[in-house]
Amino acid sequence: KKIEDTNTLVFIVDVQANKRQIKETVKKLYDVDAQKINTLIRYMCFYNAYVRLTTDVDALDVANKV
Repeated sequence: KKIEDTNTLVFIVDVQANKRQIKETVKKLYDVDAQKINTLIRYMCFYNAYVRLTTDVDALDVANKV
C-alpha cells in the first residue's frame, strides 16, 4: 500500500546504519534517489527503513526489479 500511495519502499537494515548510509546504499544498489528516509526500530538489532523515492521514479517498478 505504501508503494502505491506514497512512492515508498520498506527495507530491513542493521540498527547501526544511519540515514545517510541507507540513502547511499539504496542509490548504489538500485540506482534511484531517495527523497526522504524514516527509520523505525524493530527488535533490538534491526531498523525498518521507509525510503520515499523522488517523483521521477516509480517505487513499484523498483520493487518489481527486486
